[in-house]
Amino acid sequence: MPKTTKVVLPNTTRVIEGFRDTGYTFEASIADIVDNSIGPGAANNVLVRVGLGPNGSPIVEVIDDGVGMDLDGLENAMRYGAERQQNANSLSKFGLGMKTASTQFCKRLVVVSMPAGHDKSYAAAWDLDTVIDAGEWVLEHGAADDGEAELLDDGLSELAGFNGHSPTSGTYVGWEKIDRLLKTQSGKDAKNRHLAMKRTQTILRDHLRMVFQRFLDPTDGRARNVNIYLNAEKLTAWDPFAESLTGAPVREHTFKMTDPEGGQHEAVLRAFIIPRKDEVEDLPAWQEARVSLERQGIYLYREGRLIDGPSWLGTGASETHINNLRVELSFAAQMDPVFGVGIKKSGVHIDEAIVEQLTDILTPLRREANKRSRAGNAKSAAGGVAAARPTEVTLGRLKGKLTVPSVTKSPDGSIVMTNKSGDVQVIGPDGQPSGIINVTVEDEFSAMNVVRRESLKDGVLWDMSLSTNNILQVELNAGHDWYQKAYLPVASNSTLAQAMEFLFYALAQAELDSTTAENQEMFDELRVDVSRNLRKLVKDLPFPEETDDE
Repeated sequence: MPKTTKVVLPNTTRVIEGFRDTGYTFEASIADIVDNSIGPGAANNVLVRVGLGPNGSPIVEVIDDGVGMDLDGLENAMRYGAERQQNANSLSKFGLGMKTASTQFCKRLVVVSMPAGHDKSYAAAWDLDTVIDAGEWVLEHGAADDGEAELLDDGLSELAGFNGHSPTSGTYVGWEKIDRLLKTQSGKDAKNRHLAMKRTQTILRDHLRMVFQRFLDPTDGRARNVNIYLNAEKLTAWDPFAESLTGAPVREHTFKMTDPEGGQHEAVLRAFIIPRKDEVEDLPAWQEARVSLERQGIYLYREGRLIDGPSWLGTGASETHINNLRVELSFAAQMDPVFGVGIKKSGVHIDEAIVEQLTDILTPLRREANKRSRAGNAKSAAGGVAAARPTEVTLGRLKGKLTVPSVTKSPDGSIVMTNKSGDVQVIGPDGQPSGIINVTVEDEFSAMNVVRRESLKDGVLWDMSLSTNNILQVELNAGHDWYQKAYLPVASNSTLAQAMEFLFYALAQAELDSTTAENQEMFDELRVDVSRNLRKLVKDLPFPEETDDE
């Protein structure tokens, strides 16, 4: 019997629910929406609003002053699998990003747009509840009502207040029915929503500064300049390669590539080795470079936008002695098949031939970075300052008798902390930290158990970190008022200063010995609360220089 063909339509409910689980992180979702503003929207200014409303519910909105869309354009933009952009070099790829990025976290996506040269705006919305109830792809669209028009007008007015230019066109993207934001790793609602939102904003700020670095940097001619605001803050570019310190790249290479249609293209590699802390005069610039395990590796750029990294893309493992090595690899959108760019424009699968070429280029660079790093370690070890501190001497002598978690590093580079609850992964086989503990300690402090920092995240008085020597350290915030007013006045009293440091060390080790992925947030909140209360309690105490001489 001859075979026939039949059109088999997918199950609408299952498909749209499946698109909610594409694996987007919140920061990657917002970056994809900003892509639409910068690329097809041709915006010069983008406002990202992320916060909590009066009732404690999350607010997520993105407004731009781009060219806007008429009703037909808006319908196409809202279609899953929108028509291809005429510009082959567009940041957009499959026409899925804005929708899948948004519905990963919300059940209603609203877009309002005012096209250039028009005197009215248009609105469209995907409401997943409506789609599921109807069993069809039911899109709400038409002329914007007063409330929808106000959403766009309000955003454009705020943008005008930032730069004095009044936009006559633009687009508003808003999330409603947000049900997957401010969640713990187990999927439960965060207990402290304000603290969780603050962390979310911090992660998003760092991500946007890194992903759109070239667009945010007015001196970088490889991408047009765009202003991005997170709430009222104008974001500045974060340069992973610290070119103000490194200067010229230590290696440059151009790969000649052929796309599937036979077109010729280039991918450009530039490698940088960041100098050691003791080699630079501009300490703030060195600190801004964030020399650490999780920041080393290859940063992969597509059309000027960071889409992957840092990672080594299969060319080698992360090692603490190459924290100073960072590599920039840039390619055009036409080379997506070679670099395996997916829907999220994050996470790639590079052609094996390219990996081999990269390995040949990077192997000697890894050796050179290792050499420079170890030269700094030898210099620090010769000084012997860290090892000579009384606290370090005592901890080195007694640590074996203390109840503290242990750290094990596997041949694949993964690191596991073993505590009372069992094994807790600190760094995975891919070299990426799990977030359970900081992994950002410079080599010169790698042998120390108690480390002083100029500041710590969320303003806490103390925190924990894993050093490059795999030592579980306690970090003290030298900028905290309690440290300034209570610790510094007795710092010259060796016995009392040691006792204070022992106290924080014991607290930190006890916390690490009980930390799991499930209770980490609770411990984080405890440190924030204690640090905040101590700041209030010492408010009326004098700073050291104000203490009367006896």
